[in-house]
Amino acid sequence: MKVILLQDVANVGRRFAVVDVPNGHALNKLIPNKQAEPATTENLKRVEARKARAEAEQIAQSESFADVVSRISDTTQVITVEANDQGHLFKGLKAEAIAAGLTELGFAVNANQVVIEAPIKSVGEHTVELSDGEKKAIFTLSVTSK
Repeated sequence: MKVILLQDVANVGRRFAVVDVPNGHALNKLIPNKQAEPATTENLKRVEARKARAEAEQIAQSESFADVVSRISDTTQVITVEANDQGHLFKGLKAEAIAAGLTELGFAVNANQVVIEAPIKSVGEHTVELSDGEKKAIFTLSVTSK
């Protein structure tokens, strides 16, 4: 049975691919779990439109990230958090918190683009990398206490 994959499926194919799978696998697993849909002409047209939208969004995100890289490289960004008198943070700064802080500063960044070895647990300056495929930027994150 020919199906259109709606997401990546291990040992079957990638998202938006049209693949031929056994009827039982398609009818019992892929279609009920919304991992695929039958490859009818209507579904093919709809998936092509979805694929075009996804590619356009990817290009827009890539251009946006390239702008962020050019503006943030080799700069120092300041984030203020709660810390005790010894300079230890009450809550470690993870990638999600750093991305949210950068977004508030005007840099549209996703948490999966922030690369840190471990959560930041103290005030001071820390080196943070932003990465999205081949594009990378390194900047200094200055963590200050309230």
